[in-house]
Amino acid sequence: MKKFSYLLIVSALAIFSLVVLFPACEGPIGPAGANGTNGTNGTNGSNGLDGKDANAFCVKCHNAAMFGAVESQFATSKHGEGETWAGDGNRQSCARCHSYQGYKETMLTGRDTVEFIPKIPVALQCDACHDFHGTLDSTDFPNYALGHTGPVKVLADPTKTIDFGNSSNACLYCHQARPAAGFPLPLTGDTTYAITSSRWGPHHGPQGNLLNGTQGWQVAGAMAYTNTNHKGVATCSMCHMAAGEATLTGGHTWRIKSADGTKVNVAGCIKCHAGATTTDINGKQTEIAADLLKLQNRLIALKLLDPATLLAIPYNQVGSGTKLPGKGAKWSLKETGAFFNYQMVEADRSKGAHNYKYIKALLSNSYDALN
Repeated sequence: MKKFSYLLIVSALAIFSLVVLFPACEGPIGPAGANGTNGTNGTNGSNGLDGKDANAFCVKCHNAAMFGAVESQFATSKHGEGETWAGDGNRQSCARCHSYQGYKETMLTGRDTVEFIPKIPVALQCDACHDFHGTLDSTDFPNYALGHTGPVKVLADPTKTIDFGNSSNACLYCHQARPAAGFPLPLTGDTTYAITSSRWGPHHGPQGNLLNGTQGWQVAGAMAYTNTNHKGVATCSMCHMAAGEATLTGGHTWRIKSADGTKVNVAGCIKCHAGATTTDINGKQTEIAADLLKLQNRLIALKLLDPATLLAIPYNQVGSGTKLPGKGAKWSLKETGAFFNYQMVEADRSKGAHNYKYIKALLSNSYDALN
């Protein structure tokens, strides 16, 4: 009986092995079944529609030719090279905008200065401005995955923010005036100011403030402080990144005029100023340049501005470039405010293009205040 049970178990195992290891051959595949009905859209019950080919949609921007052009343009830009990175990026108060490391750190922390001063400041990289797409819905494009599009804190007055409501906010993060001692200044009074640094003023990037029509010393004068409509109808990229000429203008060079001054890109201008062949629309830039020079000469005559360096001559000191004696006394409120406005417009470098009306008022009223 035991022998019979043993044989039965062995036989069962052998049959199981044959079934598992050598399954029976499958028959031919049967005919395909009929297609199912289209799915329905839950909103209105209509048949669902095929989506767009994601590869075909994305490749319009994400392709080797596009990336190659961007890299070439960026390499020639001030954002991609220049002395400002190595020269200023290793200072605590400067690294926020003069180093890639500082930009990323302050973007994360929300602070105005860095905790970790870069030993070797690096120029901006792509992901300083670009992040992941907030949406992949084709109806939301063009969408350049900008990392900072919300309101921006005003460095010169941290109680305020500026919101252009568009891609210009990404530029505004750095292209705004830094705080200056004693500023914002009162509009009236007898207070005097001990200007002790030749670098006193709004620094070199007040484009966002002037475009917004704020943060200037708005002393009362013959001209009202109004604004052109550039803030409402244009963006920084509309003019500075309009399709230009290779690596000379436009795109990721951000130049409207080529470095050697021989090429001018008006592709962004003609969207509103039909037929424009220059950025000097109706001679407004020429006019502002003359007003700026007029105020400059007045500040030089008052021994506040060094004609060689166009920087402040600190009181009781001499000009660094010409050894020109300074005023020798603290500056009056009007002198301080007018100097601030001069530096703001000069550093903007647009010669009024960013906001002609506001800039015109700052220069005109400042000059009148000194006379």
